[in-house]
Amino acid sequence: MGFKYNIPEYKILHDPELQVIHGTSLDILENIGVKIANKEILERLDGAGAVIDKKTQTVKLPGQLVLDSIERSGKKHILYGRDRDKKAEFGYDMFNFNGSSGQYQIVDQETLKRRNPTVEDLKKAIAIGGSLDNINMVGAMVVPSDVSFKISDIITFYHLLALTDKPFTGWVFSGSSAKIIIEMMEIMAGGREELKSYPFYEVFIEPVSPLTFRDESLEILLAFAQKGLPVGFSPMVQVGATGPCSIAGTLALENAEILSGITIAQLINPGLPVSYGGIPHIFDMKAQMISFGSPEQAVMAAAMTQIGRYYGFPVYNNTGMSDSKCIDAQYGIEASSTLAYGTLARGDIFGHLGICGADNAANLTKLIIDNELAGSFIKILSGFDIIEAGDAYKEIEREGAGGNFLGNEMTLKNFREIIWYPDLFDRTPWDTWKKNGAKSTVSRAMEKEKELFKRYEPLPVSSEKLNEINRLLKSYNIDFK
Repeated sequence: MGFKYNIPEYKILHDPELQVIHGTSLDILENIGVKIANKEILERLDGAGAVIDKKTQTVKLPGQLVLDSIERSGKKHILYGRDRDKKAEFGYDMFNFNGSSGQYQIVDQETLKRRNPTVEDLKKAIAIGGSLDNINMVGAMVVPSDVSFKISDIITFYHLLALTDKPFTGWVFSGSSAKIIIEMMEIMAGGREELKSYPFYEVFIEPVSPLTFRDESLEILLAFAQKGLPVGFSPMVQVGATGPCSIAGTLALENAEILSGITIAQLINPGLPVSYGGIPHIFDMKAQMISFGSPEQAVMAAAMTQIGRYYGFPVYNNTGMSDSKCIDAQYGIEASSTLAYGTLARGDIFGHLGICGADNAANLTKLIIDNELAGSFIKILSGFDIIEAGDAYKEIEREGAGGNFLGNEMTLKNFREIIWYPDLFDRTPWDTWKKNGAKSTVSRAMEKEKELFKRYEPLPVSSEKLNEINRLLKSYNIDFK
């Protein structure tokens, strides 16, 4: 399950600044509008009082319609694994970690080369994500290239359903795929109402900045929202490229795009649970590339988290990632510094872990190190119990000046809980480290990667449900093997 916050909330925006962003976003939606091509969505918006220019397919959303949609939205939901004790909780003051939903290439850590991933890579990624204690939502990590792209998402979800007993995440590419994936999940959950009560997954819809929704995204949204399944909206406005070269302006545009999605979702299914995906980035003019690890990323993540929480939504922010293509000092600095801001602002879930660079590839070795990084943040965010000061005083009094606490009662009682012990990072003395092979963190993670894959055993799947899913796929002429 997720991990409980036990520290004060960090706020980067003062209330007047927050109101400026909010007001600017409403002005964008009411006076500029968003582009929408989907006929059914347009009809719903027209009936709700939106102003539609049919020629340009631009929809202007009245401020009150947006505010009513925010008020109407579901602000809490839980994702469950097949093992319902394994869950990710959104809107409950918990924080969660997940692997990447899917990359189009994967890194071979031994050769440091990228290649196209396969279904076998997908299975390995699911096994490793399912084995890691701090990853409570298993990411598909890759989009398999050895099957037709038209069904790659369906095959991905088949293996996610079969191979992990945790909640999971992966990409859905079309409305037709969405319907089949939902049918598969309904079978595994035990029916439509069971899936609605115990969803495995929430779909993320990414508006195309600035202010545009692809028809495919809206078809996917319709499929999930009509079934009452949770959805999230996560545009990636880029400062100076797909958004204005202004941090404040980008925040306002990002917020406007998210609120437009939330408005659409509530017109489809009032009360639908929603996640607020505040994930803007900068565009590096020198590198001609989006950045995942910039200092501005940390600032914008904290601000977007505060904005989302202002409306009462659970928030996903893109932190804990890096622009580095290898596991090095840059990776450690960028991942840690951005994650610090994203978590201290009290996000609910953070940037997909295990990504090499800015969506350059999946890296399973890095996912294992990210899991260790997550463990350290879990300890930081858990805080400490100030009540213990009184008991500690008694121990200090008992030992006195010049005493030693190594073997006393409080140490023996508390040392396993008070102190965080890394599984991967090394704290041994120099001579011990040399004796053990002088291994780097990367070397130890590579060894662990092999070990986890060999011993992984998820909760067994009902053969009846798998057979039913197989029959479903065959009815759609899908070869899932």
